[in-house]
Amino acid sequence: MAIRTKPAKQEKRWTAAQLRRLPAKKRDAIMKAAAAMAEQEYRTNRDFTAFEAFGKEDLYGDSGSTETR
Repeated sequence: MAIRTKPAKQEKRWTAAQLRRLPAKKRDAIMKAAAAMAEQEYRTNRDFTAFEAFGKEDLYGDSGSTETR
């Protein structure tokens, strides 16, 4: 006899408008759970951290410059 398991329940995707209509406690619980999931993804997915924030072309001039723009 085969044992059947239910497929994993797909998480609801909330819009900002839907979240705003929820009571504060429920909204906070949803946001806390989402933040925990995002933290795990951020810590394990190198695509989120394997880049330079600024290149040489992204910064304005010489930091020692006192000229006005």
